[in-house]
Amino acid sequence: MLRSLTPIHLRWDGDLPRALEYDDIYFSAEDPRGEVQTVFIDANDLPSRFRHARRFAIGETGFGTGLNFFLTLGAWRRNAPAGAFLSYLSAEAHPLAPEDLQRALAAQGIPGADVNRLLAQYPPPVTGLHRLHFPEDRVVLTLVYGDAAPGFANVRGTVDAWFLDGFTPSRNPALWNIAVFRQVARLSRAGTTLGTFTAAGQVRRDLTASGFAVQRHSGFRGKRERLIGRFRAAVESDSAPAERVAVIGAGIAGLSTALALHDRGARVTVLDSHGVAAQTSGNPAALLSPHLSAGDTVRNALALAGMQATRALLSAAGTERDDGILRAEGIEHRGITRHAARRLARLAAADPRHAGGLYEVLRIDPDCPVLRYPQGVGVDLGAFCRRLAQGLEIRQRRVVTVAGAQMHAVLGYADGGQEAFDAIVIATGAGPALCPDQPRPLRVGGQLTRVRTRLRAIGRMALTGRGYCLPEHEGQHWLGATYRHDSADSGVHDADNTRNLHQLNWADPALESVTTVAVSGAWYGTRAVFRDRLPAVGGLDPGPATGEPGTAHGAAIGRVFVNLGHGSRGVLYAPLAAQLLADRIFDLPEVLPASLSACLSPLRFRKKDAPREPRT
Repeated sequence: MLRSLTPIHLRWDGDLPRALEYDDIYFSAEDPRGEVQTVFIDANDLPSRFRHARRFAIGETGFGTGLNFFLTLGAWRRNAPAGAFLSYLSAEAHPLAPEDLQRALAAQGIPGADVNRLLAQYPPPVTGLHRLHFPEDRVVLTLVYGDAAPGFANVRGTVDAWFLDGFTPSRNPALWNIAVFRQVARLSRAGTTLGTFTAAGQVRRDLTASGFAVQRHSGFRGKRERLIGRFRAAVESDSAPAERVAVIGAGIAGLSTALALHDRGARVTVLDSHGVAAQTSGNPAALLSPHLSAGDTVRNALALAGMQATRALLSAAGTERDDGILRAEGIEHRGITRHAARRLARLAAADPRHAGGLYEVLRIDPDCPVLRYPQGVGVDLGAFCRRLAQGLEIRQRRVVTVAGAQMHAVLGYADGGQEAFDAIVIATGAGPALCPDQPRPLRVGGQLTRVRTRLRAIGRMALTGRGYCLPEHEGQHWLGATYRHDSADSGVHDADNTRNLHQLNWADPALESVTTVAVSGAWYGTRAVFRDRLPAVGGLDPGPATGEPGTAHGAAIGRVFVNLGHGSRGVLYAPLAAQLLADRIFDLPEVLPASLSACLSPLRFRKKDAPREPRT
């Protein structure tokens, strides 16, 4: 799943980059901005379409320097109505180095603030889907790193307009062929348009064979011809979009889902009888940490996507400026237990680049290897949730039933009332099942212990290995967490405080003697955990994993969805799951490739035995 990509080799002709592998330039030597405007933006009639858009999706076959994206972003800012949402999907087999991208964009007059915003999120050169966020503009950029045909084959969603760009067909046939165009068609709906700088005969024939009606137009600045086209789908979807959505649960899963839906223009109501972060998401000391294993490319790819999504949500919420939410910056992981020592030793022997640079090797020691996760953080999850809830409609009302119908879904309240929505998302954690098909996670209790003891070994970083430790303030730290399988025995226990102190005695000399440590508080929550430690994210009605050319893409989108089972690694996966659900509900290009989103499907439990109790 994760594979390092070969960097492109450039030669600079002044400020014009040339790819040596293809002996071709990235954009026109004469008026590159004018070419993008004519060949892609005007060819797809984007200014006019943007003015009437609620949600719009653009696909591109070659990201290159990002010039097309930034000029499209400018057109979006000038024309799109307030509250509209743009999803931009772009493939790239050979990403530019950050310094080359910055140089190329600066030469074309792209504002430095925009370039810096991209560079701050610029993904590592590994295959897969990487999402970048521009929240002020309600824009997401999803980069498909790797060859276009297999990359697009793993994308779900639909596109409204295509930029067919890249090095000239004669020098880059891997990008201009029927396999790529069939995927372009699969991701298109009736009326999807395209523009491209080429009018090569084979390109015209392959596009026509893939379902596009194409026309030749005069080329730009001396080029003979270019193409525009429109997709001729056999059937259009008659499924009404889900404009009014209810999210049940005001924890990290429900709130991040509500925000993702709100960003895409939905009217969202959040319902929770207990209030915001009143249960497990009230955790005052949670870790954002990747769970990596050498050779497990599926889990590692999910971890990379999860880190990207949560870091983006933390940034959008402004948490970097608020020490009350971020408890720690960076995580040091020590191989204290035998199992952890083996796992970390395998990671230490591997190349961190294959995991997207999520870890650094601090010490190679067979008895106790040490890794560092530079992007990891400690979070006051309750405070983070309260920040996310600002501006959302929150109702403190108890829901007891959810039922789906063809065009809407209905929830039933404990007081006997009912209310219909276009779609409903169940994000209730360890709460009771609200509908018959809802998968049921196991309930596992966990307790944190707060100590008033100065730990010199901690600093601003979090420590993990056997248990974990986060700094708080004024010499206080959070230690945790127990894993109480008997969740019926809930609440804070003195015995669990003692267990936390014993299991963290490796972290600092001040913790070696339990009797000398001052316990200043504790916190308890009940986790919702599935056997495979992955959440259940998606619709409860089975639908096609992918659409075929000429089919109605949105017709099988259901009305009841779940975002459950985040008790094990909720800070890592909940914002990612929220992006996935919001994309799917609106049939936009999804944040995860289909091969990874299938690992999270709630339908996966229907083919297996009932979940067994997870290991600690």
